[in-house]
Amino acid sequence: MKKQAIAIIIPGGIGTGHNNMGVPVLERLVKLLSAEFSITVFSLFRVNENYKPDGFELISIDKRNPVLRMVSFLLTFRTQHRSTSFQAVHGFWVLPGGLLAVLVGKIFSIKSIVSVLGGDAIALKEINYGQLRNPFSRRLIFFTLKYADEVNALTNYLVNNLRQAGFTRDGIRIIPWGIDTKMFSCQEKKLQRPVRFLHIGNLHPVKDQETLLKAFRIISETVDSTLTIIGEGVLRTRILTLIDQLQLQDRVTVLNPLPYEQLPGYYHQADILLHTSLSEGQCEVVTEAMSAGVLVCGTKVGLMADLPDCCISVAIRDYEQLALQVLEVIADEQRLSAVKERAHQWTAVKSIYWTTDQIADLYKPK
Repeated sequence: MKKQAIAIIIPGGIGTGHNNMGVPVLERLVKLLSAEFSITVFSLFRVNENYKPDGFELISIDKRNPVLRMVSFLLTFRTQHRSTSFQAVHGFWVLPGGLLAVLVGKIFSIKSIVSVLGGDAIALKEINYGQLRNPFSRRLIFFTLKYADEVNALTNYLVNNLRQAGFTRDGIRIIPWGIDTKMFSCQEKKLQRPVRFLHIGNLHPVKDQETLLKAFRIISETVDSTLTIIGEGVLRTRILTLIDQLQLQDRVTVLNPLPYEQLPGYYHQADILLHTSLSEGQCEVVTEAMSAGVLVCGTKVGLMADLPDCCISVAIRDYEQLALQVLEVIADEQRLSAVKERAHQWTAVKSIYWTTDQIADLYKPK
C-alpha cells in the first residue's frame, strides 16, 4: 500500500548544528513517522552538507531574506506537491513553520497541522524573549492557530500562556514529546554523598542560570554536593564569573555540549536535575531526567508546571524557596523516592512511541 504523503515544515533542528546534533527528539520523531508515512521535511534553515537524512526527504530553503525564503518555499512546495500529492502539512513552531503550513494548506486544499512548542507562546519583555511580546507576531500567531485544521501544544503551560494573551480557540491537543525510554533507562540508586546535581541547557537568559547557582550555593552550604553544568551560549562568561563570585569553583564543573548519546551516562551518575528556566515549552532534559530515575527540581514552567506531583517546583527566580524545597526532599527519602517513581511512570507511558502515535493520528484526513 502506498504511504500517505506528509509535508513537515521546520525552522531548523534536523541536520544542523555541531555534529549535526540539531534537535535530537525532533529528528527521532520524523524518523519514526517515516515508517508509516512518506515524509518530506522543508527546513527553513541551511542543512549541513554532510548530513544525510534516514528514511525521509529533507529540502533546505536556504534564503536569509524572510521574503525570499517564503517565496522560495512556496515555489518549492508547489513543485513537490505536484509530484507527491501531500495529504497533510505540519508546521513545527507557529512562526514561521505553522503560518506557512496554514497558507499552503489553504492554497492547495491540504489538511494543516500546527505545533506550539515554546517561544511561540511566551512573552518575556524583560529579557526580550518570546514571540507573543510583539503585537504583529502575536496577531500572526493568533491568525495561524485560528485557521489551522489541527493545533497541538507540548504542555498546558503553553496553552495557558496563549489564553492569558487573549487567544480563545478550544480543542488544542496536548502532545508532549516523549523520549526513548530504552536510551534513558531508569537506574535505581541511593542518594549519594556528595549529592550530585546536574544541569543541561543553553547558557541563555531564559534558562536563568543565575537563580540556579544562587539556589545551589544555599544547598551546598548545608549538604555536601557538586553541580555539573553542560551547555554553551551567550552567558558563558557571565556564568563563570558568577561561579567565582559565589565561591563555587570547587563544587561546580562547566562542560561544553556533549553528543546526545553520551548524556544518559551523566543522568545515571546524577541524583538531582536542577533546572530554573523563566519559561519552557516542555523541556526535554526534564523528560530525560525523569525517565532515567533522576529527581527533577526547578521552576514552574513547561512540564514542571504541568506535573507538580512528578517534580519539586517553585515560582520563577525564587532561589531561596527552591533551595529550601530541595533540602527538605533530600532529608525525606520516602518522599524523594515517591516523586521519582511517579515521574518515571509518566515517561514510561508518554514515550516517544506514544508521541509518534499521537502525531500520526493528526494526519488522518479531515
